[in-house]
Amino acid sequence: MEQSDSYRRGMIFFHRGDFNGAKRCFEEALSEARQGKAAEPLTAVLIHLANVHAALGEREKAGALYQEVLSLQREETGRESGKEVNARAVGLTLVNLGNLSREKGEDERARAYYLEGADLLRQAEDDLSLGILYSNFGLLEDSAGHSGDAIVFFKKAIDLHKKTGHEEGLAGTWGQLGRTFVKIEKDKEAEICFNHAATHFNRLGDPAGEAEALRALSHLYQKRGEPELALHSLAGALMIHRRIGWPIQKEDEARLQQLRPLRQGPLSEAEASTKEPG
Repeated sequence: MEQSDSYRRGMIFFHRGDFNGAKRCFEEALSEARQGKAAEPLTAVLIHLANVHAALGEREKAGALYQEVLSLQREETGRESGKEVNARAVGLTLVNLGNLSREKGEDERARAYYLEGADLLRQAEDDLSLGILYSNFGLLEDSAGHSGDAIVFFKKAIDLHKKTGHEEGLAGTWGQLGRTFVKIEKDKEAEICFNHAATHFNRLGDPAGEAEALRALSHLYQKRGEPELALHSLAGALMIHRRIGWPIQKEDEARLQQLRPLRQGPLSEAEASTKEPG
């Protein structure tokens, strides 16, 4: 597929995280692509410009572009031509529309997009994308207060993340599942989830994620009346903060002061690192 120089510049900006630069280039590329006759280059530009608008929080513009992409995809692989529908491409576009609808609070529309997208991704045997979809579906149901449905989707996502070796998906989804268990006061299940999340974030080399999981464990242990475990987990999170030069929040300092007197026996290395000299 031959693309314009504007498109290639847009891709460079996009991968650098310069979304405003990418938007300018993709808008220029879109104007050029609309003058051509080939649907494939136009669809590619529309997808990436929609992704940029979504990244910038411009949901209405992103949604309009994804809808145009969906129309082109269905027309391109349409019924009259006799071509086989590109299930994966259409499925991914439906997922993007579902994500936008979820972020806008349009739950029923998001569910419809997710359900149709899931059918197509299963047809395409794209387990990686299907796992990500299930994670997002879990977030939708969790925000709607449907904890039981959210747990089902998060567990489906975890199974697929394990199958595909998607470490980032495992880290994030274990954490999401843990937070859902906390809401329904299933603390033991939440503890298992946060421990898994911390392990996967550590493997990814993601200190922010690991510290967040350890802090969630600390709150859980403190709530359960286990101050030693709470202190150990909080100290582990703050040791990560100190290692990478992040400031310690006042709330964390206050919790340290509250938990230290309850600690029995010698301090661990992590706990000792939080103790002020003198």
